[in-house]
Amino acid sequence: MEIKLANEHNLIEVSYIFRECSQQFIESGFQCWEFAHSSYEDIANDISKKYVYLAFIKKVPVGTISLRPDSSDTSIINIDRLAIFPHYQRRGFAKNLIDFAITEAGKKGAKSVRGAVPSHNRMLVKLLEERGFVNIGEVEKMFNEAKGTIFEKILRKH
Repeated sequence: MEIKLANEHNLIEVSYIFRECSQQFIESGFQCWEFAHSSYEDIANDISKKYVYLAFIKKVPVGTISLRPDSSDTSIINIDRLAIFPHYQRRGFAKNLIDFAITEAGKKGAKSVRGAVPSHNRMLVKLLEERGFVNIGEVEKMFNEAKGTIFEKILRKH
């Protein structure tokens, strides 16, 4: 897997991955990951700020992740919009992207990495826990309906 910083030419690919993942969640009965969470304009803005990465297998984009400095403490990097195209799921690519996020945050001098996930997504919760993230709280409502859990991995002491 090759992970690269997305550029403005990748906007359609990133949006397509989100759309397909959103559809998969909706078909599974979860409305929390609707496409509105990742509007075209928001993604374009994050790409211009160099927050969005794409994962490739043999030059085919299969996943994406955004790494954004926290608005209240820039020494914290927030993982957002982790998505793997449905056909490529369950192959360890999400683990690779999370490991990449941890490494990148460390290179940027971050003290921690955080992410909020829908509480019903047991696989992602387990994956984060296996990567050393700990539960630091709850979000009453993520996106439209789901309760969320906030996870954090400390990279260095204050």
